[in-house]
Amino acid sequence: MARADFVTFCHWRDWERLSAPDELQRRIDSHRYTFGEKIVVKQRLRDVPESHRATFPEATKVVESEDYPDVMRKYGLPDEDTKADEMTHGPSAPHYWKWHCINHLIGLETATAPYVVFSDSDCRIERSPDNPSWVDVGINLLSKYREILIVGPSDGGQMAERRINEKGVGIVRLTQNVSQQMFLCERERLKQINFNVPWNWEFLAPGQPFAEYYYMLEGRLWRYMNKFGLYRAILPDTWRYWHDGWH
Repeated sequence: MARADFVTFCHWRDWERLSAPDELQRRIDSHRYTFGEKIVVKQRLRDVPESHRATFPEATKVVESEDYPDVMRKYGLPDEDTKADEMTHGPSAPHYWKWHCINHLIGLETATAPYVVFSDSDCRIERSPDNPSWVDVGINLLSKYREILIVGPSDGGQMAERRINEKGVGIVRLTQNVSQQMFLCERERLKQINFNVPWNWEFLAPGQPFAEYYYMLEGRLWRYMNKFGLYRAILPDTWRYWHDGWH
């Protein structure tokens, strides 16, 4: 079975919470999967006081976002976008577009396994059998169905444009709407997509979400999948994730 790396992210509001004793390990363990590398992207935290530095499990790879100043341009995104700044309300706002793109792009640069699980630092798997893990199921789906670009555990919803009944798994929902909170991808495949597909945000959106969506990574993934007929697969409730909502 091909292996997957785990990538999570921290900005200043989440840093101390993820740094609590065993917190990162508990979140990794919740997936019930033996990951290759475990990577934490510190977003704009190079100057965090020494007293607030985390002690993560041995072999955790910690990278600084400041070490990747060109990552936006490398993936075809502009360094400056006045409209995006306006719609996401500037660098101090909770959904500022750059801060919701660079984490995953840096993860794609630093991970080495064929597959990557991206997880916001305040997300965890709430329900899962011991075997198989949702990661194993997701890798199988990505290998079997090329129309699936990314896979996520259940979010408790019902949204779907299509459904497939996968033997041994159950009903898998396929949708072009995206949440970037937790998903699995094939690393090299995601590195090749166009993250800057143009669109008319005023008239075309899945379920008319909040405007910031169009400029965040999840909206960019949606635009790409919408253009090329690809999907996010969402697993049944057997594998359920939870967002603790630290923000």
